[in-house]
Parts: sequence; structure tokens; C-alpha cells
Amino acid sequence: MQIERTDPPSPARVEAPVRHLREWSSLLSQSFMNFSVESARPAQFRGSLGIRTIAGIDFIQMTTGSHAAYRDAKSIGAAERPDFLLCLQVAGVGEFLQDGRTARLNPGDITVFDTTRPTTVISSTHYRNLCMRFPQRLLDVPVAQMRQLTATRFDGREGLAPAAGAVLDTLNRVADTLPGRSQQLAAHNALDLMSTLFESTLGLADGRQRRAGAALLERMLDFIEKNLGDPELSPQTLAVTHFVSLRQVHSVFSAAGLTASAHILDRRLEHARRDLVDPALSGISVATIAERWGFRSASHFGRSFKEHFARTPADYRHTA
Repeated sequence: MQIERTDPPSPARVEAPVRHLREWSSLLSQSFMNFSVESARPAQFRGSLGIRTIAGIDFIQMTTGSHAAYRDAKSIGAAERPDFLLCLQVAGVGEFLQDGRTARLNPGDITVFDTTRPTTVISSTHYRNLCMRFPQRLLDVPVAQMRQLTATRFDGREGLAPAAGAVLDTLNRVADTLPGRSQQLAAHNALDLMSTLFESTLGLADGRQRRAGAALLERMLDFIEKNLGDPELSPQTLAVTHFVSLRQVHSVFSAAGLTASAHILDRRLEHARRDLVDPALSGISVATIAERWGFRSASHFGRSFKEHFARTPADYRHTA
């Protein structure tokens, strides 16, 4: 799965609250997708819609009164991009019907549906949800297998669903504060987590987790190599930068027979060793080389170097 590089996330587009069901139908068609809508009290209907886009992924916040929305085959344009819509129930109750299944969601629950297939959504009063809409090709689960999961309720209290809901909510709230590279990583990791949730349900989790872990390790190793000169570089930095827990950082490195802290130290020492024996750098002091590769002090560098290479930096440089 590859997230495209895109422009910075768009500010949330919050449409003016609608005050009639026909306005809601028009708003959905213009800003979201085509639905036919029904309500027992169309003139009293109220609703609002907010959308922001991050790395090609739309985040949709919806607040509505009680109504039903129908998307039949005639409503689905042949040129529409095949997307999945993952929905987190925030308030009220929602029912999602697709492929002969019905998911009844309470707050915290999650479901997913395919935008290229007929769908019905029934909303209670005081209904609020947050959805993530993304191209089907970005998900590491074959579309044919995903059809086993459409309109399936993922209990917001069990398994990976609470983590998926928390990531969806957090990314939507903080995206505007993140620099561009962090937005890309956050979107990437969010989709990785969603793929893991789906593959776990399908019984494909072991292979998926190994691939996701290997990909995450590769990204973290690359980040380490590019930031060795930063004295703040640490396992905690890796966790924050890659939007994963510290425990996950340790787990991914452990699976490869490594520890994050030891790998960072090893790479710093190796780069420093190369500098010490580089004739072009013979006029640069040991302390400067230590600082260049992220060591907080020359004494710390000296102790670490001697433990690793059995000689002091000065001796190593002299005998090289």
C-alpha cells in the first residue's frame, strides 16, 4: 500500500447546517455522494456535513436528525472512483445495510461499506459519525475478500476496533497541526491499522502483521539513518514520529533480533568510526565528531566507543 504525496491537508469544509430534507439530499449529492433520502418530518430535518482531505483520504463528519438514505445501482456513476467508507459511530444509532447484511452501530462501533455497491443507511435522532473515505486500491486486502466484511459491526469495545476508532478520531482532529511528512506517515499507519483489523477478522492476520511489521521497521531504520545527528533520537522519538506505541517499536525491532536503542548506538558509532579514519577529516577533533553523530558528550562517546571497539577513539584514529 502506497500513499501518494499530496498537497497539505485541506481545512475542514463545514457546510452551513441544512434545515430541510431536500437541502440535505442536495448537499450529499454535491459534496459527498448520491443518496435518496426519506424522513418522517422532512421540514423539521436538520443536518451538517464537514469534510477535510489528508493525503488523498477524505474525513467526513456528519450530524443529522432521524432519516434514511438509499444508494441504489442507478445512483452509482460508472465513472466514480471505487472507494471504501469506514465509519465510526460517535453518537446516536446508525444502521448500515449492504450485501445482505445489517450493521447496527452504537457509539464507538465501526463498520465499512463499498461505495460502488448499493447501500442503505438509517440514522437515529442525535446521530453523529466520523467516516474515512479512501481508494480501495490503498487497502492491503483484496476487494473480493472485503465483500465478506461490508456492513459488519466491529464492536468498539473489543479487539482492534477501539484502536482503529481512536486513530480515526485523533488524525481528524490533529491533522492541521502536523507537518507534511507526518501527515503522510499518519495516513499510512491509519490504513495499515485498518488493514490489520480487516485481515484479523478474515483470519489473515499473521501474514498481514508480519508484512506490516517489516514495512514499519524499514521506515524506522530509514528515519534513524537520516537523524543520527539528533541527540534526541530515541525509541520514544520513533514512536511519536511513526504514530505507534513505544511497545510496538520494541516489538518490531525484537522480531528482527534487534533493539532500537542498541541499533541507534551502533549506527552512531559506525559513522563516527568512519570519520575517525577518514584522512579528509583528520583535522576535526574527536569531540566534534562525537557531536556530529548525536553523542551528548565526548566522555559518553569515548566510553561507548571503547566498549564497542576495545580502543579509545584517539587510539583507533592513531593506529588506523
